[in-house]
Amino acid sequence: MKPQEKKYLVDSFTTIQKILKEKGAKKKKEIISIHYYGQHEGNDVEKFVEYADRYEVHTLKEEDGRFTLTEHKTIKDKDAGLAWLKEKGYTTANIVKMAYTEYEYKNGTVGLYIIDDFLHSVILYYSPSQHKSIEKEFGLQKTEVMTVPYNKYLERLGKLHSMQL
Repeated sequence: MKPQEKKYLVDSFTTIQKILKEKGAKKKKEIISIHYYGQHEGNDVEKFVEYADRYEVHTLKEEDGRFTLTEHKTIKDKDAGLAWLKEKGYTTANIVKMAYTEYEYKNGTVGLYIIDDFLHSVILYYSPSQHKSIEKEFGLQKTEVMTVPYNKYLERLGKLHSMQL
């Protein structure tokens, strides 16, 4: 089965970083990116992502607070990303900055994300059958699960930035 993202809201990364080190998880990459979400109702995601060296389109389907990547492709540039959102019928893009470090662990990924320079989130990217056991290993069982995309969460906090397309 395809891996799914399950997101947790945390106050800091101190505890999880200690556990990652103890378990010998391998640091995979550190990235800063800007995500342009097509603004719409519902929790599915259509966005393009601006990295330092490339641009990509990501489409994710949400089910029970977990997100499955259904489309992932490289695009030419930011203008192509904005055009892609317009072609999908969007008139507004929500802008979210993500700074994150990903670790490889047990055939999956543990991601430590700082959203818009203030919100700390852990993403477990595993097959659905592994989420509970990995969640337990990292002490996330009683941690708030984010069941909406980051843009929707920031909107609830009144901290979402957007642009007209």
